Amino acid sequence: MFTPAFWWAMVGLGLMLCEFIVPGLILFFFGIGALITALLVWLLPIGLPAQLIIFTVASLVSLFGLRRLIKPVFTGKASDINSDTFNEGMAGQQAKVSEVIKPDAAGKVMLNGTAWKAESDETLNVGETVVITGQKSLTLWVKGK
Repeated sequence: MFTPAFWWAMVGLGLMLCEFIVPGLILFFFGIGALITALLVWLLPIGLPAQLIIFTVASLVSLFGLRRLIKPVFTGKASDINSDTFNEGMAGQQAKVSEVIKPDAAGKVMLNGTAWKAESDETLNVGETVVITGQKSLTLWVKGK
C-alpha cells in the first residue's frame, strides 16, 4: 500500500519537525537526505542497501555543505555589545528635564516624546535642557547643558 518513497518522505518530514524540539540544526539536514532518497526511490527502482547509501551520502553532503549557509538564517546574528549598559546612539542627544533631578534622587527627562528616568551628579530643574552622557538599563545619565 505505502511505497518506500512514501516512508522516506515521512521520515524526512519527521526529522525536519524534530529540529524544533532538538536544537542544533543537525536533524534538518538528515531530513533533507531522507527527502532526496524519497525522490530517487520514487523515480528509480532502488534496493534497500542503495537507499541507505543514498540517504547517508545525501545527509552528510547537505549537513557539511549547507549548514554553514543556512545556520545564520535560523540563529540570527549575535552581538558582543551589552545592551544593558550605554547605548552610544543616545550619547550627546539633548533632552528636557520634566521632573527635578538631584544627585541623591533620580528624576525624569523627555527625549523624543518619551519620559526616561534620569540621574545626574548635579541638581537639574524642570525645563532645563540636558545632554545625555550615558545609559544603564532604562536610566539615562545626564549633565546640564
